[in-house]
Order: sequence, then C-alpha cells, then structure tokens
Amino acid sequence: MVATPACPVHIVGKRIVDSRGQTVYRDPGYHVVAAQIKCSGRTVWVLFHGGAASSQEAYLGVRSGDGGRTWKLLLSEPYFGIRAPFTIDSYSGPWTIAGQNAAYFVGWCPACGFYGTVSLTVTLDGGRHFHRYRVPKLSGFRGIGIRVVGDDVTITARSQSPTGPRRRTITIEVH
Repeated sequence: MVATPACPVHIVGKRIVDSRGQTVYRDPGYHVVAAQIKCSGRTVWVLFHGGAASSQEAYLGVRSGDGGRTWKLLLSEPYFGIRAPFTIDSYSGPWTIAGQNAAYFVGWCPACGFYGTVSLTVTLDGGRHFHRYRVPKLSGFRGIGIRVVGDDVTITARSQSPTGPRRRTITIEVH
C-alpha cells in the first residue's frame, strides 16, 4: 500500500504556511471561517471560505504548482470585492483534484430556479482555463459529494425541496 504524500504546506487561519512556519500566502478577504487544502505532488490547491451574505458565499481559490513557493489567485465570488479570473458559482460545494492539473468544483446557486441550481466548474490545465457545466438534472438539489474516475465526474446531491427524492446522483463526462 502506498501512502499519500503529505502536503508541503498547511493552513493556519487566513494563512498558508510552509514547513518552516513561514507564511507563503494570506487570504486578502475580511474573514475566513474554514479552509480546505488538497495536494498532488508539488501541486497545492486551497479553497478559503469566508461566510455568506445576500445569497452569495465569500470564497477564494488559489493554486501553487511549486510546492507552495508561489501562488495564483484563480477563483472567487466577486460580490465580496476580491476579483479572480474565474468563479465556481454563488456558493462553492464539494471539490476534488485529480493529478497535478485537474480540479473539479461543484457550485450551487440557491436563488436560481425554483429550489436552486447546481453547476460543475472544471480545469484540466492547472487553472489556465475553466469550463462551467450546468447540471439541470440537479435543479432543486445541493451538491454534497464528488468523485472523479477518468473523464467521468459523479456528483451526489441532496434535495432542497420538501417533497420528492431526498438524494440524487448523476455522472457527467468532461473533456
């Protein structure tokens, strides 16, 4: 059994810190309530969550391809004043990475449609380009899980409606 290598950096509040305890990136937002980190080799993705207001979530996504020495701001919800080249949706949901170049983000817009809409935002080239897929079969649901196998992305979602099926799982082929 092969152990998953540890990330070369970790999160301390609003900061990304290297193995020497040095801050290598600081979230420029007002407040961070949670942060998630995912690594593959020397590639590191971090998603900071800063709370919500007006049907939007203050999130910020950054990537390092060199073990945390340099960072690129790639994702944010611009409503909160920090502009990045790409967005996930009004709210970020579950996400994962596959290798050093591919990252997959489930998004949710609670104010869109009848009970909200779900989207999938994907980069296959390390964040140079992102493609957003609408997921109409998950309208009225909110993403709670994501799994990637090859070109197939499986999203598990929970219903936001008081009636009907409670969970739904769909698979999208991405290229």
